Amino acid sequence: MTSVVISGTGLYQPPHVITNAELVESYNAYTELFNTQHAAAISAGEATALTPSSVEFIEKASGIKQRYVIEKAGVLDPNRMYPRFKERPDDQISLMAEIAVDAGRKALAAAGRTAADVDMVLCAAANMQRAYPAMAVEIQQGLGAGGFGFDMNVACSSATFGIEQAVNAVRAGTAKCALMVNPEITSAHLEWRDRDCHFIFGDVCTAVVIERAEDATSADQWEILGTKLATQFSNNIRNNFGFMNRMEDSDPLARQNLPARRP
Repeated sequence: MTSVVISGTGLYQPPHVITNAELVESYNAYTELFNTQHAAAISAGEATALTPSSVEFIEKASGIKQRYVIEKAGVLDPNRMYPRFKERPDDQISLMAEIAVDAGRKALAAAGRTAADVDMVLCAAANMQRAYPAMAVEIQQGLGAGGFGFDMNVACSSATFGIEQAVNAVRAGTAKCALMVNPEITSAHLEWRDRDCHFIFGDVCTAVVIERAEDATSADQWEILGTKLATQFSNNIRNNFGFMNRMEDSDPLARQNLPARRP
C-alpha cells in the first residue's frame, strides 16, 4: 500500500479574543434586557426568565477560558449577539475562502510546496458560506492551484472525513498533492443567546498538505497509518438553517435554526 503523509500544516487564527469575563458581561446584559422587556409575560407564566451566566459556570461546564473570533463587537453587543460582517461583492473573495487561503498558503510553505503543486483542494467544514460552485473551487482560485476541488460537510467531523478522502485520492492516484482546508466560522452560526452553549465555539481555519511519502520533501512529516470512519444519526446537536427556511416562512434567527440544539 502506498505510504501517505501529512507533509505540512497551516493555521489561520482570528485577530480577536473573547474572554469568559467579556462573554458573561455581554450575556448577562442581554439577559437583563430580555427579562425586563418580557416582565409581564414572565409574571403571567407565559415566558421563562433567562438565568444569568458566570465565568465559573462556563469553566466548570467546558474548561474553556477564551475563544478567537473574526469579529467581536457584534457578538458582545447585548442588542445584537452575533457577529457583524460586511457583505462582499461577487468579484471579491468570500470571508470563508479568504481564511482558508491564508491557512492553505502556510501549510504549503511548511510542506515546501507551492500552489502549482496542488492538484486537489478539499474544503471540509460544518457550514459553507456559499453552496456553489463550491467553496473549494473558490479557494483553489484564490491559491492559484490547478486540478479540482470539492466540499465536504460532516459537522464537527468534517476535517477528519476530509483527511481520509484526501488520503484515499493520493493512494488511488487521482491526486498527487492534496490540500485539505477546514475553515470554521462558527461564531456566525452559534446561538450566543443560549446560556448552555454560547461559550463553546470560536473561529479558526486549519489546513494540511497530503501526499505520497516518496514525494514529500519537508523536514516534518506524519505518516498516516490508517483511517476508519463511522457515523450515527442523533438530534442532540442539529442545525436546521438552510435554503428551505424561506419556503417555510420561518425566522432564520429562530432557535431551532441554529446549532447546539438539545432535545
